[in-house]
Amino acid sequence: MSRYCGDRDAAKILEAAAHWKKNCLEKDGAVFQDASLWHLTGFKDLENRFINHPIDGSGSFFEKFETQLEASEPITKKLAAEMFWVMFLCPSNITASTKKEGIRKIWLWSEDTFPDANTWLEDDFLAGVGSAGTGYNTNRWREVAYFIRLMIAFKSLAQEQRATLLGNGLKMVQWMENIEENETRQFRHMFLFLLFPDQFERIFGGSDRKKIIQSFKGISAKNANGLSASEIDQYLAEIREEQEKIYGQKDLDFYVPPLVGLWKDTPTKSWLFTWNPKFWPWESLEQDRDITHEGKSVTHRWSCASKKIKEGDKAFLTRTGVPPKGIIAVGNILTAPYEALHWNKEKADKNEICQYVDVAFSRIQNPDLGDSFISSEKLSAIDIDNQQWTPIGSGIEIKPRSAGMLEKIWKEEIETAHSHKPEIQFNSGMEDAVNLILYGPPGTGKTHELTRKMDEYTSRPRVMNRDAWLTQELMDVRWFEVIAAVLHVLGGKAKVGQIKDHEFIKLKARAIGRSKNISQTIWGTLQQHTSESSETVKIQRRWAPYVFDKTKGSVWFLTPEGKEEISELLETAESWQKGPAREAPQKRYEFVTFHQAYSYEDFLEGIRPVQNQDIEGVDYQVVPGVFRKIARQAKADPEQRYAIFIDEINRGNIARIFGELITLIEPDKRAVYSESGKKISGMEATLPYSGESFGVPKNLDIFGAMNTADRSIALLDTALRRRFAFQELMPNSNLISGSRGDGYVEDGSGGLINLRAMLDAMNQRLAFLLNRDLTLGHAYFFEVRDFKGLRTILLNQIIPLLQEYFYEDWHRIQLIFRDVTPFGEPLEPQIICSEKIRVEDVLGGSHDDYDDMVSYRVAAMDDITPDAVRKIYEENS
Repeated sequence: MSRYCGDRDAAKILEAAAHWKKNCLEKDGAVFQDASLWHLTGFKDLENRFINHPIDGSGSFFEKFETQLEASEPITKKLAAEMFWVMFLCPSNITASTKKEGIRKIWLWSEDTFPDANTWLEDDFLAGVGSAGTGYNTNRWREVAYFIRLMIAFKSLAQEQRATLLGNGLKMVQWMENIEENETRQFRHMFLFLLFPDQFERIFGGSDRKKIIQSFKGISAKNANGLSASEIDQYLAEIREEQEKIYGQKDLDFYVPPLVGLWKDTPTKSWLFTWNPKFWPWESLEQDRDITHEGKSVTHRWSCASKKIKEGDKAFLTRTGVPPKGIIAVGNILTAPYEALHWNKEKADKNEICQYVDVAFSRIQNPDLGDSFISSEKLSAIDIDNQQWTPIGSGIEIKPRSAGMLEKIWKEEIETAHSHKPEIQFNSGMEDAVNLILYGPPGTGKTHELTRKMDEYTSRPRVMNRDAWLTQELMDVRWFEVIAAVLHVLGGKAKVGQIKDHEFIKLKARAIGRSKNISQTIWGTLQQHTSESSETVKIQRRWAPYVFDKTKGSVWFLTPEGKEEISELLETAESWQKGPAREAPQKRYEFVTFHQAYSYEDFLEGIRPVQNQDIEGVDYQVVPGVFRKIARQAKADPEQRYAIFIDEINRGNIARIFGELITLIEPDKRAVYSESGKKISGMEATLPYSGESFGVPKNLDIFGAMNTADRSIALLDTALRRRFAFQELMPNSNLISGSRGDGYVEDGSGGLINLRAMLDAMNQRLAFLLNRDLTLGHAYFFEVRDFKGLRTILLNQIIPLLQEYFYEDWHRIQLIFRDVTPFGEPLEPQIICSEKIRVEDVLGGSHDDYDDMVSYRVAAMDDITPDAVRKIYEENS
């Protein structure tokens, strides 16, 4: 039943078509009035004024059309307005308000009142049933000319002949073959659908008609191009009959599942993943569900059985094991399969691995909260090709026809009811250090990749190495606090030698890179914080808290008052003594962003003014930078890998920031340390501020990211380039999910926008006009779920970036959006609008010193139509 239009309700449009047929085709009446408009004389007048007297040059279609009809009778202008009403019945990629405004504009040329309140001008009758393609608007004059010729031929027939054609679709098709341009005009297909909706499909673009018969009939592109329009009609009718038998239903449409996935140009497949709450408690399920219900995506690593899964494929997640069972989520595959530690903790502790892909879930339902989902009972009814819906493993392929049916049900029961990348597999082995920089155009996920990689440098919940844990705990603790903690765990009293030999002191010294004058530091700190009533310590200058004292035998102890004052610290000391808590996680990385003012002192070490709480004043000390801090942690824990992540690495002065690190970070010069901190092999250098020896541990990996649009990779310090591997991340449109997991979003008018095709088309032009480093990344469109979101991204991010790229050369920006032809003629509707300003209009006459100029403006958000976007990537049909 071809009148079924899937996501569009065709009832009102077909009701309007029946009204037009009765009043204007069977008779010579009118659509909006009780008058005679649709007669041969009116169409002959339109032929003479519009077809026989074309206007070339600049100016919009309506401006030229108004000039052509200027001297015509009011009745001809009203006929033209009603013709446009008919031409607007089918397209859904033009809003009802825009359609009505165009009809009104033409009608008012007649200087008669426009019938605004007419029933047939209500939005329901102008909603449309399918996208007409950009060619329908950009070649509007051809479509109008075809319509006029069609009506002249039809109105020239005798009344009996007209009735015969209007009653028989096949005879109408044969008769229409003699109309000029009948084989190439989209209105031909609209005309037939409006009159014979049970015989002809709502497929208005010639390229789509050919793709469908190629896919379903196995006809080559060459042979399909040689078919006539009527032959394609016949093939489409045969295909419909075959598919209705296969699926056992007549409610099928070629633009929605299950048929759309069988012919649309998409290399993607659908995969079925499983979640069994018995084996893995999804602790963030409610939070993840809420995020996707707000229109954002949630990314999870999911185990998979197949190695054939590709980025850009579609994922469905089925809940198993615990009722209610069935499909609860849909998403987009971000990575090819990769291996990592098993998701099961017991197996992971045995170093067992598992195969995963990353899935960006665009919608997650929780049946336990009352959310709708596709039950296992409904899944079992999809038996079109014996699909397995309760697999033992996760990540199995869903056969194409079953995937189509599943998408249809998901759309109808989930999406409609709620209508309000490849992972970089870094070498993380213990054998070799990793120095890697990711580079590419903006928005290609470089920072995102660094962020995701941090998970690999966060230990799974486990009992941590005591020394590594204590080193982290003591790194930023003051000497006074460490000494007080040592005295407490030693029973409240000890000599300096005993304090010095305690593990707290040794690990504190190791954490800050101190190896000299430890005894002097302990002595000085003890005396500075001695009780003011002490009879054995004679130092005059002391600082709170006053917690220490000593015996005549030089045994230091905590005073009773001191214990009370630092009671919280003493509790912490007991936790240090006990060691790391079971199941404590460990972060083993640092993240930093370089900028023009970032320095060696920030990165490695430098002299800084420090508020010294011990002396209640400012002291100047050598302070370790972020790199030295993480290097200390890696040195103290040689059995695990650590990392530093540097974003925007090319924006800093690399030579100055890295200093002697340029040599020390080389893989063959990395230092290997024992658990006690002794250097086993590798190179160390003496640091200029602290004067201490320093090496870069072999278990410390360095990752960077740089934006090639900001600065070419060729401009990086040559020494740095030799020491790093470089991995390019380029735009990958397959990673864009859209609203359905396949890269498409609804345009708000019943049509779809292909985000993937749009990005590819813009990047092809950017690479040609500029270079591949100045293309647009897929990340800009990650969170786009609807047309409003797309327009926001275009106006707030894409257009400002293009202004930078082209230095305000608006004509070239128009070329990116296909707002003009190669000859400079406007292609409407535009995103970057232009208007020619003539010298004589501004200055009142011609002037040799000045030339005409073109004024540009960015269309307002509400003026950016779905067709303005679709023309970026759609060829004229």
